[in-house]
Amino acid sequence: MDLKKYKITILTILAVLGFVYFFTKILIYLVIAAVLALLGAPIVKLFTRIKIGNIHINDSLAAIFTLCFFFIVIYLIAVNFIPPFVNEISFLTTTNLKDVLHNIFIYYPALNKGLSSLGTEKQIMDSVMEQISNFVNFKNVTFIVNNIISYITSFIGGLFSVLFISFFFLKDEKLVVKSILLISPLEYEDEMKDILRTSKKMLSKYFIGLFADMFLVTLIVSLFMWFLGIKNAIVIGCLAGILNIIPYIGPLMTLFLAIFLGISGCIQYNEYEMITSTVSKIVLILIGTNLVDGMLIQPLIFSNTVKAHPLEIFIVILMAGILGGILGMVVAVPCYTLLRIVAKEFLDHFKFFKKLTEKLPE
Repeated sequence: MDLKKYKITILTILAVLGFVYFFTKILIYLVIAAVLALLGAPIVKLFTRIKIGNIHINDSLAAIFTLCFFFIVIYLIAVNFIPPFVNEISFLTTTNLKDVLHNIFIYYPALNKGLSSLGTEKQIMDSVMEQISNFVNFKNVTFIVNNIISYITSFIGGLFSVLFISFFFLKDEKLVVKSILLISPLEYEDEMKDILRTSKKMLSKYFIGLFADMFLVTLIVSLFMWFLGIKNAIVIGCLAGILNIIPYIGPLMTLFLAIFLGISGCIQYNEYEMITSTVSKIVLILIGTNLVDGMLIQPLIFSNTVKAHPLEIFIVILMAGILGGILGMVVAVPCYTLLRIVAKEFLDHFKFFKKLTEKLPE
């Protein structure tokens, strides 16, 4: 093997790997900005077509309006999600937990009987209060507050960075292409152009489909929860939609949080007798929604966006989960899509990769 021939390629790969290792946070900002640019590209084009008299909206204004549109969407979600959530936290911090446990034991004597092996009702209450007091002590509260302040500061800095990068990505959609081609070996420039063109097309469809799926799950869960009289219906619906981006694990997290919020709502309105029926309704709604989403909505989205079989996606997500945990599962599909596009350009002469990428657009 002639090392001189591949010297530039090897150096380029090493430079990229070095950048990823030393500047991981910047890479995350770039990836988030790129996702926003993929989602916002159709909106930018829509704004640039608007004509007021003889004045056209230029690319800079279109990018600003698109970012404002994202802010409006996030604001509408936050307005419906945060206040009820804060209200539940405020209620739980001010309520008397001993009274709550006492009322639960009154309405559910079987539970009291089942826990009798742990001691009397008073002993159980004292034990629970002791555990809560140990957790909510000055040291833990100080640690949590310091972390919150640190995360908020980091979030604000990251938000500014993402918005700044997103503005230029939206303003000049070819900026990413130019940047990648700049570090690509000259002999592979045509292949890189094809990879970037196909990637933009497929990933844009994927992320739009993913957010459409989130919206549908939020809408379905919220409507059914509201129709059946579940407290915190909108909050639970938003949780279901947001956590749905985490394959398989997200729905389980939603189930536990939804049950907690449902029980909390019953306690807040002194409807202890409704706890059992509330939990049953929540479980049925979430399981039903996840079945519809997993068997109908998601396969339809994946088959039309990443051109991969549902079983293929399932195996990829499992492998990504083993390698990278929850984060790996979240990024599994877009990363797998990119790898397939690269394989189509460079490894299409192998039978395995040819079969794997045969559904990808030319």
